[in-house]
Amino acid sequence: MSLVNRVPLDAFGEAVFLTDAEFHVIACNPQAVTLLRAGTEQAIQGRLATDMLTDHDLSGEYPTYLSERLTAVPFVVVECRVTRDDGTRFFAEASAHRINDKTVLFTVRDITVKTESLHRLEEANERLRAADRDRMEFVSNVSHELRTPLTSMSYALTNMRRGLCGALPEKAISYIERLQMDVKRLMTTVNDILDLRQIENGTLVLHKTCVPLRRLLQEVADAVMIQAEAKHQTLVVEPALREVYAEADKHKVERVFFNILSNAVKYTPDGGVIHAAVRSTQGQAVIEVDDNGIGIPPEALPRISQRYFRVGDQVSGTGLGLSIVREIVELHGGTFNVLSPVPGTACGTRVSVSFPVCAGPLSILVSGDEAFIHHLSADEMACGHSVSVDRRAIDLVEECAALHPARFLLDGALPESCLSDWVCQIRGDTRLARLPIVIFSSEMEPARREAYARMQVEVRPRPI
Repeated sequence: MSLVNRVPLDAFGEAVFLTDAEFHVIACNPQAVTLLRAGTEQAIQGRLATDMLTDHDLSGEYPTYLSERLTAVPFVVVECRVTRDDGTRFFAEASAHRINDKTVLFTVRDITVKTESLHRLEEANERLRAADRDRMEFVSNVSHELRTPLTSMSYALTNMRRGLCGALPEKAISYIERLQMDVKRLMTTVNDILDLRQIENGTLVLHKTCVPLRRLLQEVADAVMIQAEAKHQTLVVEPALREVYAEADKHKVERVFFNILSNAVKYTPDGGVIHAAVRSTQGQAVIEVDDNGIGIPPEALPRISQRYFRVGDQVSGTGLGLSIVREIVELHGGTFNVLSPVPGTACGTRVSVSFPVCAGPLSILVSGDEAFIHHLSADEMACGHSVSVDRRAIDLVEECAALHPARFLLDGALPESCLSDWVCQIRGDTRLARLPIVIFSSEMEPARREAYARMQVEVRPRPI
């Protein structure tokens, strides 16, 4: 028994049309008459439902499309424009149900209010997006204008601190140091805003090099130490037996470290302890910063890296620091995570970021002495460097240029004529001329040492 025989069309709450296989209307319910403002059911019978329920995207192919779809599936739903008998039009959602090979049932629902509401919502969203673009453009322009005077102030304060204007009393030096901290804080905020603008525009360019993460973390910690000492805090970077390198934008990674350590100092009470470490695991360089500060409420943890979010009502800052950290780290293909309290304790916060590790800078080691090679290679690898050994050095420059080395290590026990020739070749090649050269020799004559010094070649004692 068909659906039409079991349920009268009048029982449907929506407008219903019953058509033949070619979509000519056979019958309809009163709701359909009212919806189309047709007057009577007879005025609708015989019409093509596909003419009344127009889909502009399909145009003349609409009947063919419906026939093919209803052959493959039991029903089809489309949004369309319906034309009433009085010429007015409205948006509708039409469902075509295949009852059998000869009969199709159409249900039609007026969605004008919904469509217009969505349209107004999209217009409102676009206005919000435009306002947000204008806001960011304004903030970006202001930040650019601030950067130049802040840079000048920073240079001026540094020169005054170094005594360029003469000796200063201790109190003046104290004020200068405080001003330097404030200028650096402002510069950090300005850079955060400019980076955020570039991230949103997709124009932030990463200038990647081989970055020594542990060394960089220590340098940033030294810069933050003034803030930590002012609060009588202990800031420690854990020593590492081997340097860990990542292919990254050094200045951006420096910003990441500065934001994390500054946050730790800010939210750790006087006399607190901040511990930072770098380790390498499963192809990732993981940097962890632990503090024993006030911690982060559990409900705030999911939002801690959202832009402009700040914990509590009275906390200073822009709420951009950890957001910039997360975005920079993710642009490098790394991860960002915050835990509070620190695992194994009842307080504090652990912020961890990771970067994909890379091989350390390549040192070209030229020697034929296996004991010397073994000793120096071990020292280099302990520092995280990779080593390429050249025992013959027949065409040193051409062979090494393609390897993109970071420096040359030459065995001073090799003939002096070879050493001087290699140094001249390296310094004469534009691809390698600026690279450090170290000669390991304990018996070199002073005049020879001076000559190498003029060529910016370092001479060190030979270990073996």
